[in-house]
Amino acid sequence: MKSGNRDDGWLTGRLYFNREDKRVIIKRPQSGFGYTMNFGNIWTWILNILFVMMIVILLSVL
Repeated sequence: MKSGNRDDGWLTGRLYFNREDKRVIIKRPQSGFGYTMNFGNIWTWILNILFVMMIVILLSVL
């Protein structure tokens, strides 16, 4: 898969998984608006884990 070809990596038209593409946030070409995350990028997983940890900490404090 080439990172230059934006059609490579789309799963079911909604999820984007391309390890060669270094972008974390991807604009959805099919819908014309909206964004998704590149689940082939390790930083996407790190950001998602940090987000979930923040939510869990906030809920446990409240």
